Amino acid sequence: MQRRFANHMAGETACRAWLETTKQRGMSLGLKTTKLAMEKMDDNGHRPYTVHVAGSNGKGTLCATLTAALSAVGSKSLMFSSPHLVRVEERFRIEGVPVAPEVLNQALLEIQSIDITMDGVLTFFEITFLVAVHLARRERVEVLVLETGLGGRLDATRCAPADLAVVTSLALEHTDVLGDSLEEIAHEKAAIARPGRPIIVRRPDQASVKRRIEHTVKSAGLPLLGERSKPANLEWVDVPPQTSYAEEAVVLCRALWRHLPQGSEGSMPSINELHWPARMQTLPSPNPASPSWILEGAHNRSGMERVASELLEHPFVSEPWVLLFGSTPQDSLRNMIDPLVRIMTVHPPLEVVVTEPQGGRYVGVPSEVWQEVFLPLVACPVTCIPAPIEAVRHCQIAHDANVTVLSIGSLYMQGNVLEALEAATDEHLSVHAKA
Repeated sequence: MQRRFANHMAGETACRAWLETTKQRGMSLGLKTTKLAMEKMDDNGHRPYTVHVAGSNGKGTLCATLTAALSAVGSKSLMFSSPHLVRVEERFRIEGVPVAPEVLNQALLEIQSIDITMDGVLTFFEITFLVAVHLARRERVEVLVLETGLGGRLDATRCAPADLAVVTSLALEHTDVLGDSLEEIAHEKAAIARPGRPIIVRRPDQASVKRRIEHTVKSAGLPLLGERSKPANLEWVDVPPQTSYAEEAVVLCRALWRHLPQGSEGSMPSINELHWPARMQTLPSPNPASPSWILEGAHNRSGMERVASELLEHPFVSEPWVLLFGSTPQDSLRNMIDPLVRIMTVHPPLEVVVTEPQGGRYVGVPSEVWQEVFLPLVACPVTCIPAPIEAVRHCQIAHDANVTVLSIGSLYMQGNVLEALEAATDEHLSVHAKA
């Protein structure tokens, strides 16, 4: 008995080490490998209703809002999202809570056995997606909520037989992969449309982008996945300008709710405020004499622009505050932070602290580079502290409980901050409607 237990524990430890090594396989856009792996997976016959979400910004917030709404009506769901802030378990939330380590380990062992038969070709993201499908079947969830990783047409999540597709707001991002025009990006995102199934899309401002989406949706279906070309059922949703991510998510969620099995039982429950880690997440300091915190994962120009209006209306900017900032590489550093600079012009912070995100796919922009960018733009000190844990410690020591620290930029950095604040717990990493 003890030997079997020891072998079991060794297997679980080995599968985590294996998962970590798959990061070295890089990123691979394409469906053949994932499709083959899905054909090799055990099929218990359970088919959760599947919602597939793509978009440049706000797709994660929509997934989180839908998950919270489903939990509110007692429906069991699994939300697959990326990246994770601290623990890989965050990518698989059942009823809003990250799965237990032992549950994930068992699923990893299943997918690892498939990867071995395929000579070790699955990427980290493909593996995590397959784990999500496996868990949704095994745990017999009612609804599987899938957030696209990159693009849509060639993303591993496209291999799921989705019942409903949703596209949130669009912006120029990942142009080296998705295309250098908004029309091309729109095509990649809209290609998550399934033949004959509904697809809900936030109506874009540009007529040319709207036409491209309509053209893509009319010929929905990917032959590689055995889908016959057929129009999807396109539904436009109008979202007012200057709408926050949270507000956009509620509007889109209400539009999609009537398509869900739960929709026949009543309207979507009210989600007035969402607990969504690193998205305007408020945290107290572990030390009562130190600052409180707001964590926001806006990590590109369009994201910064969208959150800026929300920040300007937040009470903290009228009180003493500090900016903690770090990011991964951007096309234009100055352009990315322009919305922040506008806020700091009206409500100057006491200090700007620049740091370097750790643990992500991309190496963080050196803090010295950000220091040079910020110095001519602000009237306060700009402190360069490369290690996020030391940057948090500096803020905790240099400022008191009357100060709020806004940590904004890379999602990976928000994970670094959560760990430094001893807040990397299920309580702080779960998704749910606030009371």
